[in-house]
Amino acid sequence: MASSTFEIGLSGLLASQQGLATTGHNIANVNTPGYSRQRVTMETREPQFVGYGFTGKGVDVQAVERIANQFLVDQLRNSTANEARAAKLSELVDQIDAQVGDALVAGGVQNFFESMGDANDDPRLMATRQVLLESAKSMVSRISEQEEQFNLLSRSVNQQIGGSVQKINALTGALAALNIDIARGAGLASGEPANDLLDKRDQLLNDLSQLVGVQTQQRADGMVNVLVGDGQLVVTGGTATALQPTVNPLDASRMEVGLVVGGTLTQVSETLGGGELGALLDFRDANLIPARNAIGRMAATLAMTLNAQHRQGMDLDGAPGGDLFSIPPPDVNALGSNSGSISLAFDPATVGDLTTSDYRLTHDGTNFTLTRLSDLSMQTLSGAGPFTVDGLTITVTAPPAAGDQYLLQPTKFVPRQMSVAINDARKLALASPVATASATTNLGSGAITRPQVLDATDPALLNPVQLVFNDPPTTYQVNGAGPLIPYTAGADIDLNGWRVQVTGTPLAGDSFTVSSNAGGMGDNSNGLSLSAMQFQPLMSGGTATYQEAYGVLVGEVGAAAQQARISRDALGALTENAQAARDALSGVNLDEEAANLLRYQQAFQAAARVISAADAVFQSLIEAARG
Repeated sequence: MASSTFEIGLSGLLASQQGLATTGHNIANVNTPGYSRQRVTMETREPQFVGYGFTGKGVDVQAVERIANQFLVDQLRNSTANEARAAKLSELVDQIDAQVGDALVAGGVQNFFESMGDANDDPRLMATRQVLLESAKSMVSRISEQEEQFNLLSRSVNQQIGGSVQKINALTGALAALNIDIARGAGLASGEPANDLLDKRDQLLNDLSQLVGVQTQQRADGMVNVLVGDGQLVVTGGTATALQPTVNPLDASRMEVGLVVGGTLTQVSETLGGGELGALLDFRDANLIPARNAIGRMAATLAMTLNAQHRQGMDLDGAPGGDLFSIPPPDVNALGSNSGSISLAFDPATVGDLTTSDYRLTHDGTNFTLTRLSDLSMQTLSGAGPFTVDGLTITVTAPPAAGDQYLLQPTKFVPRQMSVAINDARKLALASPVATASATTNLGSGAITRPQVLDATDPALLNPVQLVFNDPPTTYQVNGAGPLIPYTAGADIDLNGWRVQVTGTPLAGDSFTVSSNAGGMGDNSNGLSLSAMQFQPLMSGGTATYQEAYGVLVGEVGAAAQQARISRDALGALTENAQAARDALSGVNLDEEAANLLRYQQAFQAAARVISAADAVFQSLIEAARG
């Protein structure tokens, strides 16, 4: 009987000792990230039959249980991935918002047109012409500076992508090693998990989710498989597969993420989402590239439209105007394995249709497919070309083959290589090569407008032309001869590469002359046409001026920044709620642990008293036997 009591007391002592140790372990890890509190579960030993009934044999420690809920753990991990993506995206978009919102480019364009207006006040003054030339250079410099800011941000994104990949690989390697330890520990403990290792693994998975969206698959051996993206395995049991930063085969300035699958490096960037890496990839494609292209589109459209008008003018030396700005052609990147080749050019007639997108051009052996990457819209280009699409002309220069692929970046590099094409202020073509005049003998109320040059290369451009009205004055003749042409007030009259309008009511015999403007140093006709272009809808398919198109960019970036901040704050609140829900179940409560500590301490002391009493009874029995 004393022996049985001793064993019962000893079992209670050991159970209470384990309770004290577990409680102390909880208290020690109260501030450990990811720690799940533990508790001792006990069960009564199987009783013993002694003839008159069953007597107890004490208590056994059944397990040290980890208090955790997998649903709450997964919820926290997913919330962490979403919040990390939103926070990083907000940080990145704010950088673009600050750059485009400082009026660097818009101010340069405004200054250029203001200088144009000053030069038009008296085109003979070299001082205002020189200021106009310097304003043009300053505008180009500002556009180039804006592009350089975007380029630096692009390089920073590439570096951060590479850094995120390194961190992910370090975490997946640690997870694979931890998987092995967990499986080995479960084997040693007859299937019982190593609680602290499970906490460590969950914390590593949570850390990984801050970098990239993660899914897990629980295995029967206690290990987990870890997947990213659309199901790419990066941890399979005790083996980790490293992600690899790699250069895009069609754009060496673009960092991608690859994964070796079946011995082949496969690009998986487009499948990755969540976490900081997902934010970097999304930001680059959805925010940075369109913003860079928007600046490039503005530069290309501004240069080409102003060049076209400038060529219609005449400089101070009486020579036809040349290009005011120089820009590079659209950029084409081809796969090294391509059989054919293409060239890409801006289409002057449809330059207003340029978009802010890059394009992918592929050939299937019969036709080309052009994909606009901003919205993934596709169109089939059949035949030999050339093809005109979105302000671009695509020309096939060598026969293509199935699988040929190209990346078209029409406007990306325009700001970087844009320059002012003239260095002599005398070469600014502010005058028109032709001028109009009304005969001094005219008696009617007719008036002729300044000429608009349609084709400065027309060989008859400078030939004098007289428009003579007949009796009755409902028709006119060119140079007083030839067919009678019906007169409509304000209608376009196009001849010899120029256009004029006659308004009012001319009388019979009234005449108007269009002739060479040689010596017209004080004329500002073409300068006025150049100035008027500031307010003409020459961009976005003829719906926006230069500055309105830039304003759209500023508005879009500002809206994206605001939305990113809203998402960051909202998802941050969700993460806090998920953390609170997890901590409510798994977190260490010091008040509760203090109560447990006191309870186990009292139980330990009581079990020790039972052992002491059993020993006293045993000693009494021995003494009685001796007597």
